[in-house]
Amino acid sequence: MFSPVFPSAQISVFELQCRTLFGAHPDQAPKYTKQFQRTQSHKTIPRFTGENSSCLSDYRTSCTLQTDPESPDDYNSTTCFNRSLVVPEFRLAAKWLQSSRNTKEIKKIHACILKCVNGLEVFCYNNLISQYIKHGRLVQARNVFDKMSQRNVVSWTAMLNGYIIFGLFSDAARHFIEFAENGIPWNSKTFVCVLNLCCKRLDFELGKQVHARMLKGCFSGLILDSAVVHFYVQGGELENAFRVFNRMNKRDVVCWTTIITACSQHGRGEEAFQMFSRMLADGFEPNEYTVCSVLDACGEEKGLKLGKQLHGAIVKRQYRMDIFVGTSLVDMYAKCGEMEDSRMVFDGMRKRNTVTWTSLIAGYARNGLGEEAIRHFRVMQRRRIAANNLTMVSILRACGLLGALQMGKEVHAQVFRNHVQGNIFIGSALVWLYCRCVNYSAASKVLQDMPLRDVVSWTSMISGCARLGHEQEALEYLKEMLGEGVDPNCFTYSSALKACAQLEDIRQGKLIHSSINKTPASSNVFVGSALIHMYAKCGHLAEAIRVFDSMPERNLVSWKAMIIAYARNGLCRDAFKLMYRMQAEGIQLDDYIFATVLTACGDVEWDVESGLKQGFDSSRSFV
Repeated sequence: MFSPVFPSAQISVFELQCRTLFGAHPDQAPKYTKQFQRTQSHKTIPRFTGENSSCLSDYRTSCTLQTDPESPDDYNSTTCFNRSLVVPEFRLAAKWLQSSRNTKEIKKIHACILKCVNGLEVFCYNNLISQYIKHGRLVQARNVFDKMSQRNVVSWTAMLNGYIIFGLFSDAARHFIEFAENGIPWNSKTFVCVLNLCCKRLDFELGKQVHARMLKGCFSGLILDSAVVHFYVQGGELENAFRVFNRMNKRDVVCWTTIITACSQHGRGEEAFQMFSRMLADGFEPNEYTVCSVLDACGEEKGLKLGKQLHGAIVKRQYRMDIFVGTSLVDMYAKCGEMEDSRMVFDGMRKRNTVTWTSLIAGYARNGLGEEAIRHFRVMQRRRIAANNLTMVSILRACGLLGALQMGKEVHAQVFRNHVQGNIFIGSALVWLYCRCVNYSAASKVLQDMPLRDVVSWTSMISGCARLGHEQEALEYLKEMLGEGVDPNCFTYSSALKACAQLEDIRQGKLIHSSINKTPASSNVFVGSALIHMYAKCGHLAEAIRVFDSMPERNLVSWKAMIIAYARNGLCRDAFKLMYRMQAEGIQLDDYIFATVLTACGDVEWDVESGLKQGFDSSRSFV
């Protein structure tokens, strides 16, 4: 029978209970039992790191007890269990809690605490709350919180953090209000939790007030400042995020990655590249998340050169080639139009997920390779890889490009089976698909059944109607769209003007032009070209010329629209002159313009044509 090595040593009831549960022999007990039992009384007191007592709140928030840095193995078992030197039981209880591995152990220690420890300290309760939350037991954590006779900032913050972790944002908001009404001063962890809650609830006004309170209380630090940067990024206020970021005294790779990701996600790829360059210049080593964000920016900005350099760095520095890095490379190459490289990376990946497959399929669809997109979608289905909404949108786009109506209907049926027919992006893609496949009635039904419609949904329908010869319906949909308070974009206006041109409805065309003049679309080159075409088709050539002359920039489409307008209205000489002017500005003529002008001006007198031909020949050939 085992007999204690030190019979004279007296052990507390709580410690005896814990040893019964987790190991009887002192040498078999976890190291922390020795760590908090010292031979000298001053060493039994936990030491708070920091220069003043203000660090106490941060210490309690982390729920981590710190002692002298000496190794517990330096003390023999005789000194470890001298009764007169045993640390207070509640501190030992806290340490047992922090080392618990599952809920069962927590409950056993909790029972021991209630049975054996008198005058339980607040921070011991805080440890119970934190451990229950850590192991997914929010109800038990709340029960402990409710039974506390006294609570401090750590108690309230731990519970608030628990609600946020479990996604119970309404409960978190109610808890926060109760917390604020108690008038307990906040600590840094509280600010981080509240800012996180504001992001989750999209309550950016409250978040700004929290930031103001933080500044007023002179709260600062790497984690807290990073949380503020993240808050402004989530709110789309990049200027404020940059302002906080630039004022930070210290930054880490996580903070750099946050700001780089923000630039990438908000279409500011060039700034993402600049911030990445600054990060490297400051001596920080990018991690996988940083690399993924920069690769996303490369894809959006068509920065193939930098993307290839990053790919080389990934291989050379042996970054962890996980699913996320591999998927970012597949997506980057696809967006840059390099489908062979994209496929090569895809084939070299040992593991792939839904996003990886979707990136490749979307790349094929975006680059006009609909057959490859459909083929890979079939493989994806055979391997029983679940498709997400973006997969559906991409394959619907591929079906539309190929005119594969039957395949599109199969995908539509799958959308119903997955109960995602209410998704606005899928709905818009379905409208576009049916319009491309000349199925007006199906497109109209999908649009009418959509619970929510945005500018993309309406524009898909309006452009489809204009293309299918349903010009009057296109204008009716435009009125309905405006009635729902949805603002048209440049593509909407272009499609509606095309319908007006087909109907030769100058009155409706002028009304649309009047609306365009009140928006930034008035300077858009495609809208300007559509206006020229509409006025020319309606016989109002002077208005077409006025629009052409007022355009801040012109492309091949606008030049073509004006030249054909001259030719079809019998002003062949002006058409030829404009062709010469167009060529003089370095824009290459295409066969369509030349054929259209020659067809419309076939009876032009030879001397005029000869003179104009000499003018072309003196510059350069337009053939």
